Amino acid sequence: MPYAILDTAVRQNLEQERDRLTSDRDSIIKAAVASATSEIDQTLEYLNGLLGGEIAPPTNGKKTTIELPVIEAIAEVKPKQQRKGRGKAKAVAEETKAAPAPEKKTRGKKAEEAPKKQRNVKPPVPFDATMKRDFKGMTPAEAVLKVMSGSPKDTFTTDEMIEILYGSLPSVNMPEARKRIALMMAHGMRKGTYEKVGENPSRFKIAA
Repeated sequence: MPYAILDTAVRQNLEQERDRLTSDRDSIIKAAVASATSEIDQTLEYLNGLLGGEIAPPTNGKKTTIELPVIEAIAEVKPKQQRKGRGKAKAVAEETKAAPAPEKKTRGKKAEEAPKKQRNVKPPVPFDATMKRDFKGMTPAEAVLKVMSGSPKDTFTTDEMIEILYGSLPSVNMPEARKRIALMMAHGMRKGTYEKVGENPSRFKIAA
């Protein structure tokens, strides 16, 4: 719909929607990163548990220096060669060769194991919303494709698609719903099924 022919009320609603989506963009990205990181950490802990190891504590992008044991060099004691013809000195040299040199005890600092840091990651809010009856028996991806194919000339934002599929959702479920719809749109763009035709907010349509 051209911007010039929008009435005042519709224009204000669209501008408010644009501002809200722009402000929610960072929170959506953070939620997606936190969710993906949590799943990866759980998988690593499970695999390391099976393999008998432990997952390394997160470093948060900082370099971690591990102090290795320091082993003192053991000086090899070699008896001095004695000149021939001196019996006493030769006997002392033989005794020195016969008696093994006492081994020096090596001392080293044990690398202290860094305690595992407990990550304060909020668990993702369960997303158990049910789609409308029009999409009964379909997966969300199939439902999105049905909507887009049914209106090939129309464009949709993520919030508009959520409204079509689920109706009105609680605000606590909106970030997860937006993330899922955005991932479906991105996957469809990679396959060439959908295309992006607008920004702020992003709008999508079925590919021609």
